[in-house]
Amino acid sequence: MAVLADAASALALAGLPDSPAACLAQAQQLAFARDRLISAITARVERVHRTGHARTHGHASTRTWLQNACGTSRVSASHLVTIGTQLARLPTVRARFAEGTLSEGQVNAICTAIKDLADEQTPIAEQILTDLADHATPEDIAKAGRYLRDVLDPDGQHKDDDADHDKRFLRVRPTGSGGMQGEFRLPKEAAARLKTWLDTYAKPKADNDDRPLRVRNADALTTLLETKITTELLVLVNAESLPTDHPDPDPTASNGSADDTNCRAEDHLEEDRRQPGTQSETPEEEQAREPSKLRWKVPGLLLSTGQLLSHADVDRLARTSTLMRLVMDADGQVLDMGRAVRLATKIQRRAVFARYSTCWIDGCPLPATMCQIDHADNWIDGGLTNLRLLGPACQFHNRDRYRHPHRYQRRREGKDRWAFTYTPRPQNHPPQPPTTTPQTATTATTANDTPPDRPP
Repeated sequence: MAVLADAASALALAGLPDSPAACLAQAQQLAFARDRLISAITARVERVHRTGHARTHGHASTRTWLQNACGTSRVSASHLVTIGTQLARLPTVRARFAEGTLSEGQVNAICTAIKDLADEQTPIAEQILTDLADHATPEDIAKAGRYLRDVLDPDGQHKDDDADHDKRFLRVRPTGSGGMQGEFRLPKEAAARLKTWLDTYAKPKADNDDRPLRVRNADALTTLLETKITTELLVLVNAESLPTDHPDPDPTASNGSADDTNCRAEDHLEEDRRQPGTQSETPEEEQAREPSKLRWKVPGLLLSTGQLLSHADVDRLARTSTLMRLVMDADGQVLDMGRAVRLATKIQRRAVFARYSTCWIDGCPLPATMCQIDHADNWIDGGLTNLRLLGPACQFHNRDRYRHPHRYQRRREGKDRWAFTYTPRPQNHPPQPPTTTPQTATTATTANDTPPDRPP
């Protein structure tokens, strides 16, 4: 044993071969040797566990002995005890593991499959699974083992289902920036639904999509929440921090939709907003209304969590939600209300879904019916909510194109249809315009369950 330990230490301290091919070959040999060592370790751990000898050395259990004396983690200690205990019931598997015809992964799959079977059922399962192991991966063995256990022990499946259901949990905690993180465990039916969702809308990767799978999973879950859950958010913002509407530069180009008509009417109402006896304009407000003067934007406040929202987030919310504007004085009294941002109408949304089957970013698989409605032309630069300039964008691409418009190239796809190609290399683009000066008014923004619409 001492010679083996010295040889392992010398090998660990030795330098690496210069050739990657030599490293590959040696790694395979070392993995084979590691499996043989694990076979020897589990046999000895089983003997210690069966006799309870760890307690004579002052340890509460075999697992605590492995953790304290051998330096293993709690998970690794439990794994070694489980494998050793099950191999004692599987003479064929134990022999093949020691001689090297079964890998640790295959042995682990077999031991997991038979651990709840009765002693008289174990030889049947062992023969079937060891024969399968000659031409199957550990994952295939695990699937076959679950099926075999259901056949041999139908009552055990019900017990497992109940235990799995009883162990379900969802723990969440806030992040420092106001987001949320956590862990969860789902029963197999709910897990299958989630896996199907993620496999469909997160696992496929569009061309030039540099998001890792964990980020695509998060974006797919965000989309599910946006499309299935109605949420109202109250946001307190400075009135001048809201984006301003842009008049239609060419009224003849409008498609006559209700959105365009309403927005022009709202622009007129905005000019006559202040009623006699409410509050006169201050010099700062007069300066804010002057387009040639600079105005500052300040953060908003998300009242439900107390988190601050950047002016970019305020802009996005104002353009992707139904906005109810409440103008208040210094005492908190409402002066006026009733402005809605420019959103696609229900008829326009149906027409967009008829024109597009998926997100209009190349390679994105999310169906159009689960996307947000996006503007082909920047609304902030005067783009219109005309049907021919609307299209579907998934939550990730909608937000990303809003923040990084220079990453996307637009092209025409037939009459009044558009597509965008993601270009990861940044291109030169003009600097952002200066922000605006503050005003004393406050507003409340309400986000509804309608898939939002915002300018890029």
